[in-house]
Amino acid sequence: MAIQHLVPNSEETMELPPEKRIFPCKSIKKEIIFERPYPSKTIDVPFGKGLAATQDCPVGTVMEKFDGELVEYSDLGSEDIIYALNVLRDNQWKWVLASTPAIYANHSCMPNSMVNDKQEIVAIQPIKAGEHISFVYNSGTTEDKWDPLWTFECKCGANNCQGIVDSYRA
Repeated sequence: MAIQHLVPNSEETMELPPEKRIFPCKSIKKEIIFERPYPSKTIDVPFGKGLAATQDCPVGTVMEKFDGELVEYSDLGSEDIIYALNVLRDNQWKWVLASTPAIYANHSCMPNSMVNDKQEIVAIQPIKAGEHISFVYNSGTTEDKWDPLWTFECKCGANNCQGIVDSYRA
């Protein structure tokens, strides 16, 4: 459950335990504090932020959830587009502008998680405490439209690494 709270400065934020720290929600221009029931936390990684397990988790564990505002693709700002998750609602594509730590789960060509229809990141293999939580960013069909703004160089290091992620894959 989200608790909306404006915090005047970051020093107060750092006094909170990690699960109650602030996550920016750029589209609505306020910050939200979340009490999250998920076994994950935001971490620093060489290329930005990531999401890691806080405990050993078996297959099927819900690691985090994309909660946020449903918007049209045309309503996404350039800074929001890399954090938005596409979902099918009533046979139409919408975008979840998530304001949860789920936005920090990184891509991997050999992921340990997947995103289900409830917008939850679910473990598809056992995940150890401290292990990075990842899923395939570009799962879909080759007929789906890929926006060039989403293209990035993958750094997952998997044997099957795509290198440049620039289209959906089945």
